[in-house]
Formats: sequence, structure tokens, C-alpha cells
Amino acid sequence: MSLWRTHNTFPKTEHNARMRAAEAFEHETKLPGKRNGALGAIGLEVLRCLLRLRGRKDGRLDPTYQWIADKIHRSRSAVGEALDRLKACGFLDWIRRCVPIENAEPDEQQSEQIANAFILLQPPTVRECVRRMLRKPSEFVRAVAEKLARQKKLDTATVDDVIAEVQSPELRAILARVRASVDSANPPSGHTEAL
Repeated sequence: MSLWRTHNTFPKTEHNARMRAAEAFEHETKLPGKRNGALGAIGLEVLRCLLRLRGRKDGRLDPTYQWIADKIHRSRSAVGEALDRLKACGFLDWIRRCVPIENAEPDEQQSEQIANAFILLQPPTVRECVRRMLRKPSEFVRAVAEKLARQKKLDTATVDDVIAEVQSPELRAILARVRASVDSANPPSGHTEAL
């Protein structure tokens, strides 16, 4: 599933940063005198479990509620509530999936639900926190750096370098002919004919 590859595949360093950012989010949303913040202790356990479970290559993440509950030693209802909190805070989403029931009679149920496909997300504030933890440049800084690199490359490039970077073979051939005609019209200094 493309959503798994898009959202659930990331390096282990980001895995750790996402968990630390979720813990920071939980701490920041905890009100004085309350036991839990927006995610809750069980929410953090569920998120940690899902982060560890995700497929490293394909991002696959489709455990059942009961499997998660057994893994973290909590009740199925506590896991369901924790998943709802994670979704409400923007850390998680899922797609409900069904499969057809084989040989079902016309007046019987035609499909049954299978395990949800979970998608790991990051709220904007958490995404920024993860970026800082990984010391990655922001999109703006990256765009400016790329623009400066392109400008520096253009400043030091020769005409042949510029022609070689042209994607279209036809346009590259035209530019090479124009360069050759300009070079033949303007011989290099020291080779000018005496007047």
C-alpha cells in the first residue's frame, strides 16, 4: 500500500526522535494535577509498539487491537481508547479494511472486517520538533541552499558545462553549433590577422 511506504518508512534515528517528540508532546499537554496529557501513558505505549512493529522496508502496519493489547499487556478497550487519542492528536490514522466472505448466501453478511491499516503521522509541531532533534534543515533553508549551490555552479561553469547539462539532445546540438560558429567568428586572442 502506497500510504504505508509514504508515511511508515523512515530511518531508525527518526523512529527514536518521533518517540521522544511524542513524549515531549504528552508532557506539554499534561495539566497540573492530572495524571496524563493528551496521549496518556497507554497512548505512548501503543505508539511505541506501533513504531517498533512497522515494516522497515514496506512500512506495513496492520496489527489487530487484540494483538496490540496482548503485546503491551493492556485491555482491548484501553488500546481502542489510546488509538482514538493518538488519532485525535494527529499521530495516527487508519483505514478500515474488509474482505468478501466466500460462499456467503444472498441474505447473509457479504464481507467481514480485517485488521486496520495504520498510518503513522506527525502533527506540525511534532514534525518541527523531530526535524530539530535530527538537526535537519527546514524546507526554507534547504531551498535557499539549493538555490545558492545552483548559482555557484553557474558562476563557475564553462559554456561547455552549460551545454552538457541541457536535457534535450536536439537543443544541445543546436547550442553546440552556435558555439562553434561564434568561436570561428571570434578567433582566440593572439591569432588575429594583421590588418
